[in-house]
Amino acid sequence: MDIRSICRRNLVTVDAASSLAHAAGLMREHHVGFLIVTSNVAQEQRVNGVVTDRDLVIDAMARGLDASRVPVGELANDRIVGVQEDEDIGRAIALMQESGVRRLLVSNAEHRLTGVLSLDDVISVCAAQLDGLAALIRTGMQRESAQTAAGPGVPVLLRFPAVGTAGWGSGSAQEVVRPPSA
Repeated sequence: MDIRSICRRNLVTVDAASSLAHAAGLMREHHVGFLIVTSNVAQEQRVNGVVTDRDLVIDAMARGLDASRVPVGELANDRIVGVQEDEDIGRAIALMQESGVRRLLVSNAEHRLTGVLSLDDVISVCAAQLDGLAALIRTGMQRESAQTAAGPGVPVLLRFPAVGTAGWGSGSAQEVVRPPSA
């Protein structure tokens, strides 16, 4: 699975000259814990860094910084970790581990920012895949229970995806009667 299919496209940015209070307000307004800090260079918006809700609390509040006067650019982390949108999820996980970050900036082949991939996004995708595996196991257990309940010598009806269909959920399963085991 590539990053393009799971990253979030709603990018919330803040100008580096904006106050920390403004940045906190944007986070609250957009329900995000991460902002991309930008500045205009030659009439083009450039990424300077990132700032998280944790940065605001741990760095700014704990140090007693005046949130209405300190520009977010002074607090922003300029160590940007990114991934190409055509990379797979395994590469993204490795980058998060290596870099110690929970969010990656996602860019396209032209090196333009196209999204953000968070640890939450990765966990959601992995959880959905694990749920599919768990459903497969439950189905197998139900099939075994039905066979046991039917007793020896009774055929058990099994459902298999039809040849050429997309899979189990396609609605075109073929029913096969398995003869009783001897």
